[in-house]
Parts: sequence; structure tokens; C-alpha cells
Amino acid sequence: MADAVVPVSLALKGEQYANELWRYKNAVGPQQQYFRMGLAAVLWRFLAMHEECIRTHCAVPSFDIVTTVPSTSGRTEHPLRAMVAEMAGATRDRHRDLLAPTPEAADLGRAASARRYASAALLGENVLLIDDTWATGNHAQSAAAALKAAGADSVATVVLGRHLNIDYGNTAEHVAQARLRRFSWDTCPLRPWGHS
Repeated sequence: MADAVVPVSLALKGEQYANELWRYKNAVGPQQQYFRMGLAAVLWRFLAMHEECIRTHCAVPSFDIVTTVPSTSGRTEHPLRAMVAEMAGATRDRHRDLLAPTPEAADLGRAASARRYASAALLGENVLLIDDTWATGNHAQSAAAALKAAGADSVATVVLGRHLNIDYGNTAEHVAQARLRRFSWDTCPLRPWGHS
């Protein structure tokens, strides 16, 4: 499993950020590029401000490689890969395609399993794993497990949006508490202070 899981922001069902995370994959024409550029900029700014915090939390000197969680739904060209490999300056020079879904990926259901993905061999590198949304976390955790099984030393996962549905369980309570803190670029996701 990942040594750290760091969401950029909550993505609440029916609200703007969750909508943008859906549209960057599903919109057509110029709208698609608009949403992809916007989310690439979000990732770039977030990592510029907080990658050092993630690195410190994981006690590693750097993340040698950046990769993405691939789709298991049959999407051949996932837009997240293009954002990380081509658009975001904080990641493009370190990007490598490491993971591919295995033939049994779809049969694993919701369980996290290193068997969901196959990874290229690694020799103790530290990997920054990027995913777009975290609902149950099983795909990202499966990817992290596969990277570690392939030889990664440390794996930290950055997720653009932590997807929440306020109608589920006690999620409304959690969201009410989160709304009191409000989003700020300066707020560190891993330390109890900001960067100003």
C-alpha cells in the first residue's frame, strides 16, 4: 500500500470540482482540453507547493519517477496520463509508464490487490503515483502495491479529488467539518500548518 495518500481537495458529488473531474474525461471538443488544462494546472501548483512535504513525510530524498493509475475500464488513452506526462511541468520530466491492468483486473471487484496491475521492474526508486479520484481507494492502493512488489522503495499517492457523497453514511458530518477549514493552496495536507 502507499506510504502516503494525499488528496488535493474534496470532490463532492454534484458540486463543481467533482463535475470538472468527470468532464475532463467525458467532455468533447474544446471543453475537454479546457478541463484538462485546468486540472493539470491544479496538479502543477499543488506539487510545487507540497511535494517537499510529501517527500519529508515519506523520509525520501526525492521521487525519482512519477506515474499514473491506469484505467481498468478499457480506456486506451487515459487523459490523466497526458496531463502528467505532457502538461504539468512538475511531473513531465519524471514521468514513466509503469503500470498496466492485468487480465484479471475487472474480476477483482472492489478489493485492493497487487494482482490488479502489472508493473515494470523497479530498483528501489521512490515513486509518486497520481490518480484523479479516490472513492474507495482500491485502484490506487492496488497500483501502489504492484509498484512495491516490482521493487519500488517508497510510493506516495496524490489524488486530485477525494470523491464524497454526502448522502452516504456519516459523510455529511465529515463534509461539514471540512467546510469550516475551507480550501487554501497554503494549507499543508500533511502538516498542521501552512506555508506562508
